[in-house]
Amino acid sequence: MNDGNRPKLTLGLKKKLHKPEENKTTTTNKLRLGSRKKAALFQPIANKQQQFQEPILKKKPEFQPQSVADKQQTPLLSRSSVIRIPKTIGKLEINIKITELPNWVETIKRGWQRFCINVDGQIIRIKVRPRVWNKLIEANEEYTDWVASITGKMGHNIRNGFELLEPQVQVYEKVAPKSNTQILE
Repeated sequence: MNDGNRPKLTLGLKKKLHKPEENKTTTTNKLRLGSRKKAALFQPIANKQQQFQEPILKKKPEFQPQSVADKQQTPLLSRSSVIRIPKTIGKLEINIKITELPNWVETIKRGWQRFCINVDGQIIRIKVRPRVWNKLIEANEEYTDWVASITGKMGHNIRNGFELLEPQVQVYEKVAPKSNTQILE
C-alpha cells in the first residue's frame, strides 16, 4: 500500500493541502472560526478602522406565496407554539369483551395458551396461564350465555395488530332481563 497518499486522522482539525501555483500574484487571508459545518468567514477590509467585516452567512429561502388566496390565509398554529412532551402521565389499558371461545388457540411452554382475537380488524394475540384458560372453558360449558372481559396493556406490534401484555380475565354469566309482567307480581 502507498501510505504517502493516505489522509491522516486529524480529529476534526483539518488542514487543506495546497498545491503550489506558479502564477500566484494576490493572496487573500481568510480566518475560519468554529467547526467546519458552522464556519463563518471573515475577510480583511482595506479600511484600517474596522478590522473585520460581518460574517457571510447563508440564509434559508423564505416561502413566497404565489396567489392572493395564499397571502390571505393565516397559519393554523402560530410560530411561537411548539408541541412538547406533556408532563401529565397516563396509563393505557385495553378492555376486550368476548362471548365465545377463540377458534385460533395453541399450547406453548408449560401449558400456557396463546390465542388470537379479531377486534374491529385488529388481530390481538393473548398469552394466558392454564388456570385462566380453564376458567374460560368452564364458563363455556356451564353457562348458556356468558361474557369474558379481558384487560391488559398494549404490547409489541405484530402483523395487523399487537400483543396484549399482562392479561386479566373475568368471566360473567349473561342473565336475560326480567320482563315487566314478572316485576309487577
